[in-house]
Amino acid sequence: MNLEKHISFLLYRHDCVVVPEFGAFITQKSNSAYTPETAVFSPPSKKIAFNPSLILNDGLLVQELAQSTGISFEKAKEEIETTVRFWKNHLNTNSSLVLAELGNFTKDETGRLEFEPNAENYLLEAFGLESIRAKYILPTENNQSSSTIWWKAAAMVPILIGGFLYFGKPQPVTDYVNQQWSGFVSPVFNPNTEAAKAVASPIKIVESEATTYKEEVLTVYDHQVISGSFRKLEEANAQVEKLHEQGFTAAKMTQKKGSYYYVAFKTFPTKDEAQQYRREIGEEFPETWVLSLKD
Repeated sequence: MNLEKHISFLLYRHDCVVVPEFGAFITQKSNSAYTPETAVFSPPSKKIAFNPSLILNDGLLVQELAQSTGISFEKAKEEIETTVRFWKNHLNTNSSLVLAELGNFTKDETGRLEFEPNAENYLLEAFGLESIRAKYILPTENNQSSSTIWWKAAAMVPILIGGFLYFGKPQPVTDYVNQQWSGFVSPVFNPNTEAAKAVASPIKIVESEATTYKEEVLTVYDHQVISGSFRKLEEANAQVEKLHEQGFTAAKMTQKKGSYYYVAFKTFPTKDEAQQYRREIGEEFPETWVLSLKD
C-alpha cells in the first residue's frame, strides 16, 4: 500500500496530516516572489514540513484510506500501523527513508530524524504554475532609473494575474504563462515604431487564448468521479479512449496533481451528485473514488 500517496493527496486540502505513532506533515504557505538577481518570478506556494511530536490519531488519514480503497475503518487503521512499523524498522537499520510522494528522511550522528521535502507545491490556487524567468528582446541600458524598473514591473502584472486566475487546469496554465513570457517585450522610454509593433502583437494573443481557455474550463466541475491516476500522459489518454469505447462519453483527463494525471468518468457541480454516480457504477468499477476540489 502506497500510504504516502494518500498523505500527499490530503495535503492539498488540509494544513496538517497526522500519521499515528510516526509524526505529522504540516504545510507552510508563502507568497509569490521576485528574485531581481535572476529575474525569476515564483508563484505562491505551500510546502511541507515534518513534526515528529504530533503522533495522536485524529482519524483524518484513516478515513481517507478507508474511503478511497473501499476497506473498513479498522482495516485502514491496521494498514497504517503496518506501514509505520515498516518505516521505523527501516530507519533503525538504515540512515535514510525515501518517500517518493513526500520527501526524504535521514538520521544524523546523534540519531535525530531530519526531513527534506520534495519540490511539490500543495497550493491548489497555484497548481501547475512554474517559476518564470523574464525574457527581454529589446536592449536595455545597464544603469536604469528606479522609475524605469517600476515601469517594467507594472507591465508584467497583467500577464501574471491572467495566468494565476486560471489555476484549475495545470498544463494549460503553464503553457499560457510561458507563451506570454516568450513574447514579452521590456518597455523602454521613447520606443521607436518597430518596438511598439512588437508590444502590440502578444497582447492580442493573450486576449484570444484566455477566452478560449476559459470556455474549456467551464465544462469541468469540482467534484469528480475518478477512474484512475497515471504517471504518464499517454497512459491517461489511453484510459480516456478506453472509457469512451465502453460508453462513458463524458470521460476526460481532468488535471495533473503532483506526478499523476487524473482521469474522471464524469464531473459534477455537487459532491452528492458525484457520490450518487459512484454508487451507480461502483459494482462494475469498485476502484472508483470521488475527488472533491472544494469541500
